[in-house]
Amino acid sequence: MKAVVYYEHGKPEVLQTVELQKPSIGANEILIKVEASGINPVDTYFRSGVRPVEKFPHIPHFDLGGIVVEVGSNVTKWKVGDRVWGTNIKGTAAQFVAVGEEDVFPLAPHVSTAEGAALSMAFMTAHLALFYRAKLEKGEKVLIFGGAGAVGHAAIQLAKSVGAYTIATAGNEEKATLAKQAGADEVILYQQENVVEKVNALTNGTGVDVIMDVSLSENIEQDFQMIANGGRIITVGSPKNNTPELPWRLLNMKNASLVGVLLFTVPLQKQIEAGKEISRLFAEKKLTALVGKTFTCEQAAKAHEALEAHEFNGSIVITFD
Repeated sequence: MKAVVYYEHGKPEVLQTVELQKPSIGANEILIKVEASGINPVDTYFRSGVRPVEKFPHIPHFDLGGIVVEVGSNVTKWKVGDRVWGTNIKGTAAQFVAVGEEDVFPLAPHVSTAEGAALSMAFMTAHLALFYRAKLEKGEKVLIFGGAGAVGHAAIQLAKSVGAYTIATAGNEEKATLAKQAGADEVILYQQENVVEKVNALTNGTGVDVIMDVSLSENIEQDFQMIANGGRIITVGSPKNNTPELPWRLLNMKNASLVGVLLFTVPLQKQIEAGKEISRLFAEKKLTALVGKTFTCEQAAKAHEALEAHEFNGSIVITFD
């Protein structure tokens, strides 16, 4: 099978496409033919050495959209031909991957496998952040940073699916349009407008109940100026172990909570619950994936370069024949 690998940490050019043996499956596993593998910022952290890998050569990526081609003798949930998506699966940058039957979720007929790969980590992270950790409820107000990014775009749709009043930030008009198309009630152009003033004006000075922040180390002080009394600030993702000074008194004065989420360490049952709900909403055509660009597996280095350069809005995926 074809697979993308790297033998050492480094820049995107360390990525190579090679031939490897197709994996075999156990009694409780399924074999998936990967048609598309999603790339996320965390993949660049592992490749560059910011995060360590278990061993070399290393097959990157955690997201997939594909088709079940073989099932183990004890598997009851899947059959050959089923279309699936999944995240938090090691080594999806390969034509085939063996996984446990609980590790993937049904992909609706109208959703392409490229979209399946694109939605995986973005929607799973956003869902876990908003509902498992921040406990967002109907009628609450939420601020989502980076509304045109993969996670932000997903979070807007999920927040609206439960009836939350949703404010998003965007860096320019093009990104603002994407956030509005995702369902944001209001979009703040953070390079042109004062985010704190705009949020407080939109909420009549009460602030938002939930803030989903993808750059907490840069925004922590203003977050506490926008969070409502009893609100929750959820921090998502961090390339390094950032340790910004925490304004404890503001946290206490607002009776607020600061909570984190990391997909890789969320209990499996919570991931399963979120994945089932995401699949249901896609099947009901209430959610859409945002594919920024697709590359072939031989173009994996270019795909990583594009992600690091922020060349495209939405998710970047590589495809296999």
